[in-house]
Amino acid sequence: MQFLNPAAFYLLGFIPIVVALHFLKLRRHTHRVPSIMLWLSTDEDRRANVPFQRLRNLLLLMLQVLFLSLVTFSAARPALHRPGVMPGRAILIVDNSASMLSTEMGQTRLALAKQAALQHIEQVSAEGGMMLMLTNTTAVQVAFTTDTAKLQHAIENIPKSEAPRNLQPVFDAVTHYAESPQDQVFFISDNFENLPDISLPIHKIGVGGAAENIGIVHFSVEIVADKYEVLVGIRNFTDTPRELDVQLAVEGEPFDQKTAAIPPGKTKSILFSDDPSGLVGKVMSAHLQLDDDFVVDNSAFAFLSAVSPLRILLVSDNQKSLLPALLRTYGKHVQLRLVSPADYHGIADAHIAIFDGGTRTGRAAFGGFSEVASGTHLVFINPGSNLPFIPEDARDVEEVAAPLHVIKTDKTHPLMVGVSIQGLQVLESTSRKMPLSGRSLIETEKGALIWIGQESSSQFLVFEFDAFNLDISFFALTVPDGQLFFYHCLEWFEARSTPLQSFAFQEGQTRHAFRAGERVRIAPIGEEIVLHVQKPDDKMVKGVDSIFTETDQVGVYTLFADDRQLEQFTVNLMDPKESALPHPGTAPTAEVPTAIESELQPMTQEVWRIPALFACVVLLLEWWFYHRDGLSFRVGVLSKRTA
Repeated sequence: MQFLNPAAFYLLGFIPIVVALHFLKLRRHTHRVPSIMLWLSTDEDRRANVPFQRLRNLLLLMLQVLFLSLVTFSAARPALHRPGVMPGRAILIVDNSASMLSTEMGQTRLALAKQAALQHIEQVSAEGGMMLMLTNTTAVQVAFTTDTAKLQHAIENIPKSEAPRNLQPVFDAVTHYAESPQDQVFFISDNFENLPDISLPIHKIGVGGAAENIGIVHFSVEIVADKYEVLVGIRNFTDTPRELDVQLAVEGEPFDQKTAAIPPGKTKSILFSDDPSGLVGKVMSAHLQLDDDFVVDNSAFAFLSAVSPLRILLVSDNQKSLLPALLRTYGKHVQLRLVSPADYHGIADAHIAIFDGGTRTGRAAFGGFSEVASGTHLVFINPGSNLPFIPEDARDVEEVAAPLHVIKTDKTHPLMVGVSIQGLQVLESTSRKMPLSGRSLIETEKGALIWIGQESSSQFLVFEFDAFNLDISFFALTVPDGQLFFYHCLEWFEARSTPLQSFAFQEGQTRHAFRAGERVRIAPIGEEIVLHVQKPDDKMVKGVDSIFTETDQVGVYTLFADDRQLEQFTVNLMDPKESALPHPGTAPTAEVPTAIESELQPMTQEVWRIPALFACVVLLLEWWFYHRDGLSFRVGVLSKRTA
C-alpha cells in the first residue's frame, strides 16, 4: 500500500491539541447557597446508574483521537497496487450455446461461465476498456467500458440459448472491433475446438467437465403410403449401454411408446407408424423418458402435414426430351401442366416454371417471357440469347458445337450434395459471361454449363445445353447423379415455395421443421401487414424484413399476420456436436491465463472511501456517548423535582 497524498499526515499534529483540550477543565465560580443536599442526592443517583464512570471521559478521548486519525488516513489517499491492467482493449466472449445448459453438480455450465466472467473482470482491467459479446449473436452486449458494475450487470443477465454455437460471425465482428495488436480476446467456453483463425490472441478460460447424455439427433414426420411415419434417431453419448423408453405424443398427450436399447456411442432409429386419420395438422413429438445432464435434446417436435401439391408448368414442344417422364417420377404430389410455346400465356399459379429451349419455337417462348409471379421459380433449358432477368452483356452467347467435358463442380452448394458428374460429355452447348447474381454449379472448358441465379424472390436455374435430349448428352441417363441433381433442384425450389422457408437446404427435411439457430424466411404476404412470431415461452417477437432469426428455443412457434394466425413451425436442436457435451478436460478455472500475466501492468486502486466511512461511524459514536451523559443528567434532575 502507498499513499498518494502523504502530506495529509501532518494533520496528526492536531492529536496532542485534542488531548490537551480534553483534560483542560473550566474554572468554576463559587456561590453561597443555603443547602446542596438536593444536588448531592441527584448527583449520587446519576453516578450510581452510570457504570464505568471513570472510563467514560477516557473513551470519549479515544473516539476523538481515532476520528482524527481516520480522517488523516483518508486524506492521505491510500492506494493498493496489483497486477491487473493490460495494455490495449479486452474483448470478453462468453459461450451461451445449447451445450452450456448442461447441468453439473446442480449448476449449468452457463452459470459456471458467468462466475468465471465475473471473477475475470475483477482480476483483469484494460486501459481501453472491456467489451462483452456472446457466441450466439453478433450484437455487442456491452461496448468498451471501464465500468465494472456495468459489466457485472450484463454478465449476470446473459440469456440462455438452446441453439448450437456459431463462432465465425462473432469472431469476424471481434476482428472488426479490434483497433490494435495489443487488443486481446478472452473466450469462456466448454469447447475450444475449431476456433476461427483471427489475428488477435485468444485466451481460453474453460468451464465444465465430463457429462453424460442421450439425445435425439434425428426426427422426421411424414405421410407415406397412407400412413404416418415418425422416425426418431437416438444417440447414446455415454460409455455404457442404455435402455430407455421413447414416448410419442400428439399435441402434448401420450400416444404411443417403445423401448430402445442403445449400445455406447451408437445411434438407433425408432419408427412409429399407423393410420394418420385425425392427426394431420397436429404437433407430434418424441420424448426420451430418462434423466441425464442435458434436457434440450430429450424432446423433438414436428407437424404431421398432408403432402401439398407441387404445381409445375412445362413450356416445351421438344419431342426428344425425357423431362416430362422425369418430372412425373418426382412424386405423386406433382401437378404437371404441359403447354406448347405457342399456347403459353403466362405462368399463373405455378410453383416452378420450366422453359425448354430445345427447339426453335421453344427458344422463341423466351422472347415472350416478361415477368414472373412472386415466389415462382424458373428453369431454363438451352435458352440461347433470350434469357430474361440478366444484364445485356450476359445475353451474348457463343454457340459451341465441339464436344465438351465437365471438368469442375461446386461441391459446396447444397444442390451438388452427393452428385458427381465429372467427365460428362456434351456435344452441343452455349457459353456466356456469368452475371453477377449467378453461381456456377457445373463447368466445362468453355465456362459454366449449369448455373443458378436470383431475381427478387424467385430463383432460376439455367442449363446451357439441351440436358434431356439423348442426342446431345447422356445427362438424363447418368445414374444416379443426373436424376439426383434434378430432384435436388425440384426439392430446393419446392422448399422455397412454402410460406416458411429455410436458408439452408436439407434433403428430406420435414415441412416447417427447422433447427435451433436457423433463420426462417417468411414468404411475402402483403404490404402494410405486421408479422409477429410467438415463441415457445409465449414471448412475441416482431418479424423484420420477412426474416425471423430468434429460433433459440426448442418447441412450437406460431406466425401471426396482424392478429390473424397464419402458420406454425417447430424448432429442434438436432446437433450431435452439441449433444456430445464437449468439455475442456480440466476443472473449471477462471484464473488469469499465464500467457498474459507478464503483460499485466500494475493497477492503482484507491481505498480512501473505507477509512472515511469508518470515520463517520466513529463520529456518530462519539456524539452519542457525549450527549447520553447530558441527557441522563437532565432526566435525573427533572425526576427529582417532580417527586
